[in-house]
Amino acid sequence: MFGSHTKWKIGRIGRVPIYVEPTWVVVLLLIAASQYASFSQVDPRHAFWLAMLFVGPFFGAVFVHELAHAWMSKRLSIPVRGITMMFFGGATETRANSRGPGAEFLVSAAGPASTLAMSGAFWLIARSLHGTVHDVVVQLAGLNLLFAIFNTLPALPLDGGRMLTAIVWRITGRRSSAQRVSGYVGTAVGIGVGLLAYQQLTTGGGYGLFLLIVAFALVATGRSTETRVRAQEQLAKGTAADAMRAAPTAVPAGMSLQDALEQYLRAAPHDAFPVVDQGRVIGTVSVASARKVGSRDPMRPVADGMAPLDLTPVFREDESLDMVADWLNGLEGLVLRDGALVGAIGPGEITHWYQRTILGEAGAWAEAGGIPPRPDR
Repeated sequence: MFGSHTKWKIGRIGRVPIYVEPTWVVVLLLIAASQYASFSQVDPRHAFWLAMLFVGPFFGAVFVHELAHAWMSKRLSIPVRGITMMFFGGATETRANSRGPGAEFLVSAAGPASTLAMSGAFWLIARSLHGTVHDVVVQLAGLNLLFAIFNTLPALPLDGGRMLTAIVWRITGRRSSAQRVSGYVGTAVGIGVGLLAYQQLTTGGGYGLFLLIVAFALVATGRSTETRVRAQEQLAKGTAADAMRAAPTAVPAGMSLQDALEQYLRAAPHDAFPVVDQGRVIGTVSVASARKVGSRDPMRPVADGMAPLDLTPVFREDESLDMVADWLNGLEGLVLRDGALVGAIGPGEITHWYQRTILGEAGAWAEAGGIPPRPDR
């Protein structure tokens, strides 16, 4: 929602990588400093520990929210590329919309449900505590309840906006129509949040600036929805097979990491190569993925030093290009047929297809004195 382009990998849970953006670190430090200053006036001797008591569970609950999205995706056998913590929240990269409106609703709803559960847990814990510690935990319970409600607002990119999209998608049978509805509703919600921000700013409320930032993001997302949907409708005219390039060189899973380095990786140290076992792609290998295992035992097979396939964008030949572009998100992906490698695709191939097919088609209509047909006809 408020992310930057820089992020650091801090570990993984299961097979899901965890990243943090600089904005998350900045907000963490600002909140920690603010809480420390506040507790210093109440209990100077324990101000540091009280601040940590607040900050740890506060950001932990946000992380649990993202884990809930990932958990539900895994339960539905939907790939999860990673979790990135940013600003006041996070983002879980998953292909929920590829499984239809039901899956998109369940994955989206899992986050607010977990936050609501965390609120209840904090309330129960607070009942056995006293003094300032009790007040801190009660505050955490209240904030989680507030965030659970806030996240269900029907506005993109909040979870509530995705839930609304899934509901309208189920009713109409058209995801593009559902996205448009969510865009209009989200713009209205953003204006409402902006009015609330104005009220907070003029009356000295403590949430005015935060609400103003949120309102700007909601309105901007809502207003850009129509343009985004039109582009998706154009891309939906093509498939991965229409735009893909030739299949890249594959590395045998049983080859030693030393041989893979000499024959493939050294010449392209920043590339990832598909790993094939009995004709099926099972992962990707690069210098980065092979380094840890290869540095200890370079004769280990490539399969021991590869990255799992669910961290790489993978598509069927018949998948529409709007879905492909959405999941690629600027990366490079593989096109498979029953697990066998048939091609590769990235932003460049999609751009070339669009220029060749859509813009070329539009140019032909213009030369004929007409106008291009509507993308939804």
